[in-house]
Amino acid sequence: MGESGQKFFAGLPLAIFLTAVMLWLSSCALPKIVIMEDTLTAEQHNDLGYVYEQRGMPDLAGKEYLLAAKKRDDWPVPYFNLGNLMYKMGDFRKSENFFRTSLHYDPNNPDVMNNLANALLMQERHQEARQMIEQALRIGSKKEYLETLEAVEKREGASPK
Repeated sequence: MGESGQKFFAGLPLAIFLTAVMLWLSSCALPKIVIMEDTLTAEQHNDLGYVYEQRGMPDLAGKEYLLAAKKRDDWPVPYFNLGNLMYKMGDFRKSENFFRTSLHYDPNNPDVMNNLANALLMQERHQEARQMIEQALRIGSKKEYLETLEAVEKREGASPK
C-alpha cells in the first residue's frame, strides 16, 4: 500500500476500518445456493430412460437407468435395461455385466438369461451362451429363447472344434 493509502487508513477509527474491510470481504464471497434434492423415484428415472432410448438418445437413457439403479440398487429392471442398451450399442462386455447384475437380483428371470446368452454369443462364448439359454428354456419357453438356441447351435457348428 502506498504512503497516501497508509495516511488515509491511519486517520479512520478502527471500528470503521474493520467494518469497511468486512463489507469488502463479504462482497467477494460467493452467494449461498440451494441444491434441490432429486424428487424422481427409481421407477420414474427408469421410465424416463426408456423414453430417451426410444427417441434415439442413448447417452441420456443410460444416465437415467443408472440413476434408477442408484436409487434402488436391488431392483433388477434398470440393470436389464442397461444391458439391452449396451447390447444395442455393440458393447457386449458391458451388456453382459449389466445382465449378470440383473440376474443377481432376479436369478430366475428367463428374459435376462436369454439376453445374456445373446451377449455371450456375440463374444464367441458359445458354451456359456448354450448353458444360459438352456437354463432359460427350463424356466419358460418363448419364441425368442428358441431363436437364441438356434443361433447358438449355428455358431457352434460354424466354429472350428
